Amino acid sequence: MKWIRIFFFLFTYNVSLVAQTGGNNTFEFLNLTSSARVLALGDVLVNALDDDVNLAQQLPSLNHAGMNHQFSVNFTNYYAGIRFGSLVYGMPSEKFENVSFGLQYLNYGAFDRTDTYGNLTGTFSAGEYAFYASALIYKKSRFRFGSTIKGVYSNLESYNSFGLLADLSATYEVRKELVFASLLIKNMGFQLKTYAHESEPMPFEILLGVSSKLKHAPFRWSVTWSHIEKWDLSYINPEASSVDLMTNEEVQVASSTRDKILSHLHVGGAFLLGKNFNLRAGYNFRRRQELSLELFKHNVGLSWGFGVKVRKFQLNYARAFYHAAGPMHTFSVISNTANFKRK
Repeated sequence: MKWIRIFFFLFTYNVSLVAQTGGNNTFEFLNLTSSARVLALGDVLVNALDDDVNLAQQLPSLNHAGMNHQFSVNFTNYYAGIRFGSLVYGMPSEKFENVSFGLQYLNYGAFDRTDTYGNLTGTFSAGEYAFYASALIYKKSRFRFGSTIKGVYSNLESYNSFGLLADLSATYEVRKELVFASLLIKNMGFQLKTYAHESEPMPFEILLGVSSKLKHAPFRWSVTWSHIEKWDLSYINPEASSVDLMTNEEVQVASSTRDKILSHLHVGGAFLLGKNFNLRAGYNFRRRQELSLELFKHNVGLSWGFGVKVRKFQLNYARAFYHAAGPMHTFSVISNTANFKRK
């Protein structure tokens, strides 16, 4: 089939660039989590067939009829005046059950424009946007397969770029309604138009996640292994070195095997305290390793939040510690347009 050939090309194109991680990629804003529920759980893959259309944004294989007519508004007040978020809507489909459409954005704000002498000549803005459609492509018994197509636009002052990317995910129901496992191949693609006539790699990633709801307790846990396409995610600071007292040679600090393993791990859990209220918490080890300060680690890597249902709305909040400078706050509102129709 034609779409299979397209996805195979995108996959092989990105696998050849797996050595590129982190700040070496363009369109990195696609890795920001806009859902308060997912962020509170430590950025894990939330494997659950819940009526939460944001989950289909993360894992397209989770699209289902329960998301029909759902919409979500997500907003984060990021650091240094930067704001990002997303808008998501679930549209009914006879062929695919549900097709989720969305807009993800990152607004860097306004900047002063100066000449070579530092004289103010005006202002300029910068922002990045992704428009996407997500659907369940194949379903049989306990196996589900879905895909997402993304069109990306980035504008940085007078420079702009367009990109075409895709996600693929497969979800397997290990134990009926209790244990789910998903594999996500994320951000396969390329630039259709480059910033300065030089192509850059995409933020490609492969993730594996398992979630389970305890049968006799109101608790759901999730574990995710990120970047399984690359073993060593550690960043070695060239300035973080010491001198061997025996040879007087400079020795760079290397990451331990334990740190390399933990850098792939995200964990999260939710206490399901009734149908209308949930408490959530998560931990992101890589965020802790990369963004904490040596002498002041504070709560970096930790996140928590809650979800509450108030009449026709689901309200979600997350407080995530990205840096010792302070936490980041994310808000999500979910509802269904069918709830507002006159009977």
